[in-house]
Amino acid sequence: MYIPVVYEDEDLVVVDKPAGVPTHAADPGDPYPADALRVVQAQTGRPYLGMHQRLDAETSGVLLFAGRRAANAGLARAFEGRAVEKGYLALVHGKPPQPEGVIDVPIVRDRGERYRPAAASDPHGLPARTHYRVRETLAGGALARLELTPETGRPHQIRVHLAALGCPVVGDPLYDPLQRPAPRLCLHAPRLALPHPMTGRPLTFVAPAADWWALMPAVLPAVGGHVRDLADRAPAALRGLLQVAIGRRAALAADPRVTIYRLVHATADGVAGLTVDRYGDALVVSFYDETEPLPPCPPALVEMLGELTGCRSIYVKHRPKQASRLTDEQLAARAPGRPIFGPDLEELVAHEDGLAYLIRPGAGLSVGLFPDMRETRGRVRAWAAGRRVLNCFAYTCGFGVAASMAGANRVLNLDLSRPALEWGKANYRANGLPTDDHDFVFGDVFDWLARLARRNEQFDLVILDPPGFSRTKTTRFAAAQDYGELAGLAARVVAADGLLLACCNVAELPWRAFRERVLAGIAAAGRRATVEAVYHEPALDFPTPAGRSPYLKVAVLRLGGRGGK
Repeated sequence: MYIPVVYEDEDLVVVDKPAGVPTHAADPGDPYPADALRVVQAQTGRPYLGMHQRLDAETSGVLLFAGRRAANAGLARAFEGRAVEKGYLALVHGKPPQPEGVIDVPIVRDRGERYRPAAASDPHGLPARTHYRVRETLAGGALARLELTPETGRPHQIRVHLAALGCPVVGDPLYDPLQRPAPRLCLHAPRLALPHPMTGRPLTFVAPAADWWALMPAVLPAVGGHVRDLADRAPAALRGLLQVAIGRRAALAADPRVTIYRLVHATADGVAGLTVDRYGDALVVSFYDETEPLPPCPPALVEMLGELTGCRSIYVKHRPKQASRLTDEQLAARAPGRPIFGPDLEELVAHEDGLAYLIRPGAGLSVGLFPDMRETRGRVRAWAAGRRVLNCFAYTCGFGVAASMAGANRVLNLDLSRPALEWGKANYRANGLPTDDHDFVFGDVFDWLARLARRNEQFDLVILDPPGFSRTKTTRFAAAQDYGELAGLAARVVAADGLLLACCNVAELPWRAFRERVLAGIAAAGRRATVEAVYHEPALDFPTPAGRSPYLKVAVLRLGGRGGK
């Protein structure tokens, strides 16, 4: 990820924060830097950055950090003395009663991450004032663009105030009572003015709103439409939605170390029935069709994606609900080996956080790496140094590459597919890693976990990333029902004080039920476990649709000794 730097001197670093990136990590123990503070610190090479200002994760715009500790006192005086002027732009539902005005309403913590207006008599209410001006009204008064200047800096202040005014921000799942969908929260901070903390010189920083600001009013009526209907009946709106989605990923596109990520994430980006993944010069376009015969890919969509992304080739997949039951003929129809656009790339090298992976975009439904595990692989890279790692359901050994590159003492990759393990060896070689055949083991994970336990082999980190459903000649596995048994088998080979990384991408299995199954399986194996952290898919390129929970569940568990020790 690369966040554009607006201004930098010895004392200040000012950036244009993208939507989808939190100002700071919600979990201080999370080793993966997906927050603006750590990303900018790594970009600039600064040993220190200080926070005096925050933007909500889904709010974009000007974000300021102190570049050294000596600047903190001056910035604190400026913010506390209200010598800082913050400007915002918002697209809202409805129209304020006056062309300009002041919203003077105290704010109090409600529940969860929500805040609400407080009564004047509420002793917990914090004073909050926001000035607004209507820039223009749109869609016959159904929408309005506003300029806002908050006098105070309460959490969610602008969002709460606009909702109280009857004009919630477009795309705000917390404060729009009608829960109207949009591909992003339409709130941006284009301007920040303040005196320099050391010299007092007036400074103004600007980050213009991106394409979404102009596009959003026109595409909103099409949000949530199926991609095929939009391509046929509203191609201009579809193109606008694709532009907004691609713009959200600009911070990933700007980082040469990352060429594997999701460009379009179905309804979260306003386009139902479609995902688009980028693998270097290739796009993999996935439709979620259950109709037979399979409808063709709309030519208009292909043309738009080629033009908007500059990709060399586009491959199409028709995703079934249950891939394991497809015949070879059905698989070939759903995942053609040749691209629908551009040359057949067959095999290419793409990158994730600087690591190289061999991608085969025409090789069936799975092309070599799952982008939603990017941050989890990064965490494994942070944990693996000096550890013994067992990578179950290794597929092409993405976790194995990450752990080996981090300096793991040993990495054992288990999988039921010989071709996948050979692919994994090729990934090792692409990163300059040795490939010992003893580290790539073919076989059923359930059988091998039992065998390793009988041998008293122990690992400091065991990774479970099974498919949602699989079937072999002797076993049948469904994550929703059988994950507890799998966790129990894995627990038997986790060393005392070791980590079990349990992953599940079955959206129908709620987090609470997943957690209970995992803990019950571990307890049945005679081990005590503590859930140290929970994670989900990357918010930047896999945003969660309003009203839903993240589909990917990642639990990090630390296991004690046997018998509760």
